[in-house]
Amino acid sequence: MKIILSSLLTLSLILSLAIADDKESLAVSGLTFEFGDPWIRQQPASSMRAGQLLYDHEDEKLKDIELVLFHFGGSGGSTRANLDRWIGQFSPAPDAKEETKKMGDKEVIFLTATGTYMESSGGPFSGNKTPRENYTMLAAIIPGSEGNVFLKATGPKESIEAMKEAFMAFAASPFSE
Repeated sequence: MKIILSSLLTLSLILSLAIADDKESLAVSGLTFEFGDPWIRQQPASSMRAGQLLYDHEDEKLKDIELVLFHFGGSGGSTRANLDRWIGQFSPAPDAKEETKKMGDKEVIFLTATGTYMESSGGPFSGNKTPRENYTMLAAIIPGSEGNVFLKATGPKESIEAMKEAFMAFAASPFSE
């Protein structure tokens, strides 16, 4: 019986270490974000992006969601300017909620906006916009040692709602111990 119990404990330790090894990290502005399945690291589609991940939904009825991290050093505009710009990517004005959460010694600003998102094709500054009804944007502004880090995920409301908890966990990961 002791041998079986000892073997089970050893197996449990090995499995927990293997699961812990499945975590990846992404360092931006003195913050280390940690993630694992179902997040998939992607090559950033633009030099403006500090990182890019894809949330791979198990439910094939849901759209996989891209999470983009931006960092512009000490620049990047004020918190208010970024929130207003993101809200302005919807037309008409979306149902939007701003929330401040204390994480570690930082105040992190979160935005959730739902409505008709005006998706840019050809880059963020192109005039080509496609209306996407019933879309939700999750965004966060996280103070880092070398300037703010901006997180942004946009997609169909149901797909975003299904990954919101994972988004929040990702945003909180630099402050977890």
